[in-house]
Amino acid sequence: MKSLLAALASVIAVTAPAHAKNMDGRFGVGLEQTLGGVTGLAVRYFATEALCINGTIGIDITAIDKGNRTDVEAGALGSLGLAFHFARGLHAHFSGGLRLTLAYRSLDAFQAIVDPTATDSNLQFAIEIPLGIEIWLADNVSFGAATGVLINFVPSSGAQLDGTGAGTDAPAGSVGIGIGAGSILATLSLIYYF
Repeated sequence: MKSLLAALASVIAVTAPAHAKNMDGRFGVGLEQTLGGVTGLAVRYFATEALCINGTIGIDITAIDKGNRTDVEAGALGSLGLAFHFARGLHAHFSGGLRLTLAYRSLDAFQAIVDPTATDSNLQFAIEIPLGIEIWLADNVSFGAATGVLINFVPSSGAQLDGTGAGTDAPAGSVGIGIGAGSILATLSLIYYF
């Protein structure tokens, strides 16, 4: 009986799946676009092997030529969220999470050009429930893509976020809900981990 148990333990040990990549305490920076449309500098920190705190920030500056003067309008886009990596391997992780996305733009001059009837409400937010894959190209470099659910709250001044896919093209003053938001080329990330 002991030899049978030893043989069984040997077979299990040989056929056991490879250990997952240990990301506990690792910090990463790179580029990313979220489901809601925030494109910019991405920051990630793994608080545990499976729980990742992530954020993305972008700045948008537009110069509007008005003949005798130039108006400069600025915007800030950002997102903050958590991702739980529920299936982890040596070369890829699958994750699900929750993320809040915000966009603010100073649009007074720009609004007058695009839509003279627009109000001064220019804060947009969205709630994202991303499902993603992160593939390691090397020990410190990952490539990722995501899809998921997007709840997009568009102000009466119009969309401030430039996302793609379901839920992103909601008209001014509405709420857009997208299941399967994002697209394979629009929600990519490239992250370097330290």
